[in-house]
Amino acid sequence: MKITLISIYPDLNSSGIRIISACLKQAGHDVDLIFLLKEFTEKYAEKTMNDLVKLTKGSELVGISLMSNFFDNAIQITQKLRENYNFPILWGGTHPTIRPKECLDYADMVAIGESEESLIELSRKMQNRQYYHDVKGMGFNDKGKIIVNELRELPGSAKAEIKSLDQIPFQDYDYKSHFVLNGEDIVKMDTEILKKHWDRIYMTHPTRGCPFACTFCVNNTLLAMHPHQKPIRKRSVDNIIMELQKVKDQIPSIRYIVFGDDAFFLMSLDEISDFSKKYKEHIRIPLIVTGATPSTLTKEKLSLLVDAGLAEVRMGIQTAGTSTKKLYKRPHTNQQVENAVRMINEYKDKLRAKYDIILDSPWETDLDQIETLTFLSKLPIPYWIGLFSLVFYPGTDLYRKAKKEGIIKDDLNDVYRKTYSTAKKTYLNSLFFLLRDYAFIGVGIAPKIMSFLTHKKTRQLQLHRPLFMILKIFYPFFKIKYLLHAKGLRGTLYRIKATQIPKIARLFK
Repeated sequence: MKITLISIYPDLNSSGIRIISACLKQAGHDVDLIFLLKEFTEKYAEKTMNDLVKLTKGSELVGISLMSNFFDNAIQITQKLRENYNFPILWGGTHPTIRPKECLDYADMVAIGESEESLIELSRKMQNRQYYHDVKGMGFNDKGKIIVNELRELPGSAKAEIKSLDQIPFQDYDYKSHFVLNGEDIVKMDTEILKKHWDRIYMTHPTRGCPFACTFCVNNTLLAMHPHQKPIRKRSVDNIIMELQKVKDQIPSIRYIVFGDDAFFLMSLDEISDFSKKYKEHIRIPLIVTGATPSTLTKEKLSLLVDAGLAEVRMGIQTAGTSTKKLYKRPHTNQQVENAVRMINEYKDKLRAKYDIILDSPWETDLDQIETLTFLSKLPIPYWIGLFSLVFYPGTDLYRKAKKEGIIKDDLNDVYRKTYSTAKKTYLNSLFFLLRDYAFIGVGIAPKIMSFLTHKKTRQLQLHRPLFMILKIFYPFFKIKYLLHAKGLRGTLYRIKATQIPKIARLFK
């Protein structure tokens, strides 16, 4: 059976659709994987759409993976294919999982949740010309009649057909059957095209699920969808190492391995010890772990992983404000967060630290933001802050609260088309960005200075502005000093002379 899968995200690290492709190939199907690399704010050119029509000719099923922000892009592709073919179009990913009925206004079928088993069953029944509208974990538009079937058991759980995550094949990186958007043209993937569009970062997931239910995150809905099943499922250490060894042999140019799951540090100390030993022996590529939490991070685990090659760890702080922490249902106290940060900082010579903060909550007061700024200013440097504007994604508690209070009036414009990468231009937000820059270069902003910059009386008298401007003006000098220290005097002066003049000019500007 000929199947075409389409990823509409702006990078090649689409692990979910790559796993689905591998599952379908393992089941004997002929699968093409097309990467239409584009930001969700941009429409596809007509030339791109015409190339897609040619590439999907002869397909018996076309699948598109999407998150809420990519809703418009998925509609554009679906409508273009519909103008030319009558094959069924499937939508999968987070948005169809949360809003299957909405998606069935456009797609013929949707995959709900983790859908390896569902799509294997669907493709088998389609190939055998059997009735397939009864496949669990899926929804269908049957000539206007909307069908949403019951959910499947989570892969890796006791009652699922896939009883262990180790049974799932590794991601499909066989680029001989892959295509990618290059300019406005969709071209066949080869080693040169791969190098051009890939950042040489391989992302995978040793675990599935999240133990928390933060109100800004879709995980609180996903947990509620499977109330009687263990949310956290783990792969074996040998299975993880086998995957990394395979992709390392297949693509030797990989610069970093990224574990993009939420529960890696929930692995036991014995599992972490076994993994670290084998990773250091067989893989030896810098490792990034993005899902650290204060309650799962321990000195013993961190020490083993740093020795094995852990180069960066990312932890969500989100807020230190008392009321905002309650609103977000963040389970960790500020003291727990600080303890975890200090633990990470002990390895600052080998380990980069990244901490996420959410801005622009309509319920957050200036006092909450100041509490977070003060807390961050006391943390040991260096570290990088990821700053994100709050988006009310469907399926989250905060979406329901914002909808009820009239903050969201139009989902399409207020949610789907809103980006989390652009924060509001407020004074306190600008302080977060200034602190981010100073903390990254290992200078930081002292708590007393932060107190002066945020004090109510200081701001009323406009005394904060001169100090803020002084910090802005002096930042480029500190940045140059950081570059000189980080790269070495001789090498950095050469880089400044050869390549850094425009960047330094922008810093001063």
